[in-house]
Amino acid sequence: MHSYPIYFFSDAHLGATTLGDDRDRETQLIRFLEYAAANQGEIYIVGDLFEFWFEYREVIPNRNFRVLATFYHLTRQGCKIHYLPGNHDLWIGSFLRQELGLVIHGGATEVKTQAYNIFVIHGDGMARSDRGYRFLKKIFTHPVNIFLYRWIHPDLGIPFAKKMSHVSRAQGEQKKDPFEQEYRIFVQEKFSQGYDIVIMGHTHKPVHEIYGSRHYINLGDWIDHFSYCELDENGPVVRQWPSQRVYVEPIQKQSTETVSESRMVASHRLD
Repeated sequence: MHSYPIYFFSDAHLGATTLGDDRDRETQLIRFLEYAAANQGEIYIVGDLFEFWFEYREVIPNRNFRVLATFYHLTRQGCKIHYLPGNHDLWIGSFLRQELGLVIHGGATEVKTQAYNIFVIHGDGMARSDRGYRFLKKIFTHPVNIFLYRWIHPDLGIPFAKKMSHVSRAQGEQKKDPFEQEYRIFVQEKFSQGYDIVIMGHTHKPVHEIYGSRHYINLGDWIDHFSYCELDENGPVVRQWPSQRVYVEPIQKQSTETVSESRMVASHRLD
């Protein structure tokens, strides 16, 4: 059972060489982490902390070392930091867990507090009709392909992967996400399974919608929005750093579809 407060954020994409303010964004994130720890809060990183992360057996990426050092310092002080992988950091190895003390989750996870049952997921591949990415994800995470990639020298493998990551992220930013309806279908299904709050990232668009007494939250990003979710005994709030002001006012929504109807919509999209 988790105690309050709990902080959730996603999609910082640290190390993106195409973003000229990478150093400044890292500094702001470190200050946020230190603030959350000072409040005795628990922290959830909901994917894509880095533009690209891959652990070789004897090498880790040296860019953004300051945030890694902050993790080490905070966990040694007793702060609990959780890490869920996203589509840019699928290849989390043992370093973050063994050396830095982070709690690593293989994918989605459940968070329970005194008042809320929370489902947390990055969100990549969640849309059933996103067949192309779902297929690629199986290739990227196959043990044989991970083994082969380790044979590429880091000075070649890491820059190449970052360049591909930039292309993927840029394409996603240039158009309206075609899977937003399916995300909400997924959220409604989680509500029907007894979850009070569903938290995800991936889209880079901060959202706070309330369906009755249940909350759907998208965390936005730390590129344009610097948004995060703070959960305490009063419920979840989407705030912005460093002002800590409420960044997204919750919108009361009325669910017009039952879960079974939602599944029919999803099936129709797949046909």
